[in-house]
Amino acid sequence: MIRAALCLVLLALAGQASAQTPPQAPFLRIEAGGHIGAVSHLAVDASGHLLATAGYDKTVRLWSLPDGKPRAVLRPPIGAEQEGEIYAVAVSPDGRRVFAAGATGGAWDGTFSIYLFDARSGVLAGRLSGLPSPVNALAVSPDGSRFAAGLARGGARVWDAASGKSIFEDPAYAGPIRNLAFDREGRLYTAAADGKLRAYGPDGRKTAEKEPAPGLHPWGLAVSPDGSLLAVTYENADRQGHLRVDVLSARTLLPLFSPDTDGLKGEGLLAVAWAANDHGGVQLLAGGYARAGAANVIRRWDDFGLGPATDLQAARDTILDIRPVPGGGAVFSAEDPGWGRIAPDGTIASRPAPPMADLRPAREQRLAVSADGSVVEFAATSGLLRFDAAASRLAAAPSADASLAVARTAAPGLTPGNWKDSSAPRLNGVPLALDRAEFSRSLAILPDTSAVLLGTDTHLRLFSTRDAHQIAAVPVPAAAWAVTVNAAGTVAVAALLDGTLRWYGLAHDAPLEPRVALFAHSDGTRWVLFTPEGLFDHADRGGKDLVGVHLNRGHDQQPEWTSFSQAYRALYAPAAVRARLAGDAGPSRTRLAELGDLRARLARQPAVEIAELCALLADGSCAAIDPHAASSPRLPAQAGKLRIGLRLTDRGLGIGDIDAFVNDRNAGRFASPEAEGGKASTTIDVPLDPGQNSIQLRVYDKSDTVFVETTPLDLATADSGAGEHGRLFVLAVGIDHFAAPTLTLNYAVADAETFAHAIQRAGERLFSTVDVTLLTDQQATRAGILDAFDRLAGRVRPNDTFLFYVASHGVRGQDDGRFLLIPQDVADVTSWQSVARAAIDEPTLIAALSRIRARDALLFLDTCYSGAVTADALANVGHETGRYLLAASTSLQEALDSYDSRNGVFVYAVREGLQGRAPHGADDIISALALGEYVSGRVGQLARQKGHDQDAVFKTAQEELHSFPIGEVIGVGQ
Repeated sequence: MIRAALCLVLLALAGQASAQTPPQAPFLRIEAGGHIGAVSHLAVDASGHLLATAGYDKTVRLWSLPDGKPRAVLRPPIGAEQEGEIYAVAVSPDGRRVFAAGATGGAWDGTFSIYLFDARSGVLAGRLSGLPSPVNALAVSPDGSRFAAGLARGGARVWDAASGKSIFEDPAYAGPIRNLAFDREGRLYTAAADGKLRAYGPDGRKTAEKEPAPGLHPWGLAVSPDGSLLAVTYENADRQGHLRVDVLSARTLLPLFSPDTDGLKGEGLLAVAWAANDHGGVQLLAGGYARAGAANVIRRWDDFGLGPATDLQAARDTILDIRPVPGGGAVFSAEDPGWGRIAPDGTIASRPAPPMADLRPAREQRLAVSADGSVVEFAATSGLLRFDAAASRLAAAPSADASLAVARTAAPGLTPGNWKDSSAPRLNGVPLALDRAEFSRSLAILPDTSAVLLGTDTHLRLFSTRDAHQIAAVPVPAAAWAVTVNAAGTVAVAALLDGTLRWYGLAHDAPLEPRVALFAHSDGTRWVLFTPEGLFDHADRGGKDLVGVHLNRGHDQQPEWTSFSQAYRALYAPAAVRARLAGDAGPSRTRLAELGDLRARLARQPAVEIAELCALLADGSCAAIDPHAASSPRLPAQAGKLRIGLRLTDRGLGIGDIDAFVNDRNAGRFASPEAEGGKASTTIDVPLDPGQNSIQLRVYDKSDTVFVETTPLDLATADSGAGEHGRLFVLAVGIDHFAAPTLTLNYAVADAETFAHAIQRAGERLFSTVDVTLLTDQQATRAGILDAFDRLAGRVRPNDTFLFYVASHGVRGQDDGRFLLIPQDVADVTSWQSVARAAIDEPTLIAALSRIRARDALLFLDTCYSGAVTADALANVGHETGRYLLAASTSLQEALDSYDSRNGVFVYAVREGLQGRAPHGADDIISALALGEYVSGRVGQLARQKGHDQDAVFKTAQEELHSFPIGEVIGVGQ
């Protein structure tokens, strides 16, 4: 009852201070599976199973405890600069509701808001507006009956959850509230920067107000489990430079004792918590700026703080919050960014694991750019890295390249001063104007010394060296920790603390024009390069899920979120991205013009809801499953398929195909039903793998351009499949002689035969059997190819490996630009319509591949014979099948018939790889990753040897990288 009333109250209050609408322009946001900004506060539910983390990156994230698995990302409406940053979070005791606030709503309302989210669905459920300043702290009482907010200006406020009435507010604060906490009896305690602690009874009457340590500013605050003690930490050190923790009487706020802080060094302590330990006692934990060596520490005391002290090396950066976990231990957050966990025995169970490359070393060690801006070297905590945009490659740099330009911070006649971590930078003694509370972080002098580029927490600013006036400025989403300029003074590169490198043009008529941004994941393999308009390229090993488009709706409505992966067909445009980096925006404009109104396209995807779920059994019955179960249910024995009932809503773009992904691969493409009144329902049967199954559905719009996806369902069958012995299935297609003589090729059949022979030799000892289907010329009609897929679909099992190779013409459809595979029986080439009717179009090919149940598969699309389709254009086949894809094509020049008068360059490179040129271990086994990466780099080299321009792409499709063996090294000549 209380939960329902609270939701209704917030919804009723939502419009009271509404003025304008949140910005409707698309916002590009990093989505790397974790916070990319400081994690300011934490909250844990009463069961100790749900953790909520509040981030400066404008998200709240939900996690399972103790395993730390991500559960949901909660997104409020956001705006430019600080608007949308989350400083506070609280969770209802039952874990059903999440409160979040910070710099939320002020940019359009003129007042600030607290947002309420439904934890199960992740949807914005309501908003309380009208607050006079950003919210620094939130708390929900242990019984769930009330919630409180501590404001940056305006004191403390408490609301009754059942009636929605204000219980009380106390605006008489001379500084911002830093923290607040309820005890189990409903009393509220606050810590404020005015130096005071305050206590309020359940009725709102102030019962105590004390200044516990004159000259110190309280920050961290925690109530002991029995409610009798209050622990407080301070953001500053005392006059002797000592850090301090005080334990007070919760009733009187009078001091009782101060735990031992000897040896702790730093500016202050920001976080404190009491937590149960593993032997029935209570431990006290405190952290903040205190460091030991390269780590920030959390000091731990047994016996309520009276016991001996132990320092836990917890994080690389400032500890911002610590919260107890019911049942023992605690969680903590850091500016790393990220969160970690302390086990009940007082040891560190996990540390923050930032999802991005840490670029802070770039300022002191290296940030350098090539003359044309396409190559950047940058220092990260993982070492020196090199990104080559032309080659689409990120790798470790064995040594620094002296030809690349680093930042100049001094020049004859120029004396920049006080620019490192300062709010008052100067040039030749003249102040460089910054906004209030803005700090400069980096500087580079342009090669002609006409200007200096200053990187700050919020902007890049270009100042004239003649009179120090600002020439141009552009906002940045995170602190620009390092900057550099190329030798020509035409391109600037900035390394930001959100893990991005960003390129800017420095033309006189458009200084500081944003061009592209690179985000590199901390795993060292995934990256995404994207333009301000949202076009992107990504790494062979993934990256398409690392950025998305955030679209605000109304004040109280859930924002739309579309990852680049969901809009892959629309936004994947590597050539346009490379042109944009080089300063040519023409291809980007052309692509965007083709897409039309991007916001309308992304905001009107179909909506999908899983209405029913059951496991199909051998006897034909269907055992019901709760699709909202908190834990992953185990399926009944003999469950072979999952029956899923869907409710679909057309939001303006129609409803297209439905793809069922099982363990990250497409396991079935289903036609959508016709909608009536914008609504439709359908039932699909999804085949299951033995053992673990992660099932996610994609529902496309009618044009099959953008899809919406369901939350993954994690299920397990009784059969693990461990007893199966994997087989290799190969379907190889090559066509020289077509029904239309003008399409004749010379080496496609030879390539298919060479591929089939080489793969058979490579796999004969590795797999239990090798089954090769070879279709050439008259066998490779449209019906012949699709029939072969049908036959294999009935034979291939999940534990098998499947390879598909095709050598033929590939073209792009005139109407939709999608891939068309030309089979042998294409006879009429006088019009696009006739070709399209006889060809195997991309959706048909994807549907055929989706019926192949092998977990491991690699697609080889060899269209080197035709310049009508680029290798990049083929990448969507891999994306929509979830399969590894190795594709090649030629430029628009005359095709290169062969490399060695036997085979084309693609198969020549494959054969080289299998002969040992691809990386392999001592066991001589070559993996799909190794072969794909070798061939994708080798095709261009071989073609250039013959004076031709051909390229290849290798894409892994799955974000959770899982390689698999292709075969063993074969002898040269085999």
